[in-house]
Amino acid sequence: MRSSKRIASLALAAVMAVTVSACARRSAGISEFDAKTYVDGLMRETYLGEFTPEYLELVGIDEDEAQQTYEAGISNEVSFFINLYEIEYPEEELYEELTELYKEIYSHAKFAVTDAVKMDDGSFSVQVVVEPIDIVQLADTDWDKTIAPFYEDYPMETQYAMTTEEYQAMDREYAQLVLDLYKDKLKETGNMTAKTILVSVAEGENGAYTISQDDFSKLDELIIDYTDNVGASA
Repeated sequence: MRSSKRIASLALAAVMAVTVSACARRSAGISEFDAKTYVDGLMRETYLGEFTPEYLELVGIDEDEAQQTYEAGISNEVSFFINLYEIEYPEEELYEELTELYKEIYSHAKFAVTDAVKMDDGSFSVQVVVEPIDIVQLADTDWDKTIAPFYEDYPMETQYAMTTEEYQAMDREYAQLVLDLYKDKLKETGNMTAKTILVSVAEGENGAYTISQDDFSKLDELIIDYTDNVGASA
């Protein structure tokens, strides 16, 4: 499960690297303040759909481009959710509902970029404090009682005997159960104990300063805590 999350995060990080390539136009490099502004702006763009003027100017993009990055991140997370819960026949309506769900989940993102230090190699070590969103843990507490009636109605011998159309209908029912469980938990959603992480902002090709894919992946994994998710292994 964690490796699947990592793959999705790396795909998103690749989008970020393209987005910030306009930094190459900044011939004088960046300062500690710029590094903090970049990481804070990147996180606000990715999780909150907020685009600060300082960030947009720093990376050389406009709000439309930033919005595309935000939507790409949401789309990645929706795909991850579908894979995590093994929804086999997702329909367009499900994608739309999950998109809105994740926008609401991400609205609970809490983080702070607290420090940036320039290193001897010219890169910047940026400290970020994240309070992970706890909705997965909330959903897990009610997973068994939510899903047990479904498996009582559809034991494996029944599933094996289904036509394709019947199986697809069952899959829709299952997907709706999972979606409704998460929607129900939104009203209780909060944040877990804060965790601190250091990420590196370094100069890459053409003079562009970017966060590494590995570091962004680690950072992304803190935003929503998927640790010990029981639903994925049920």
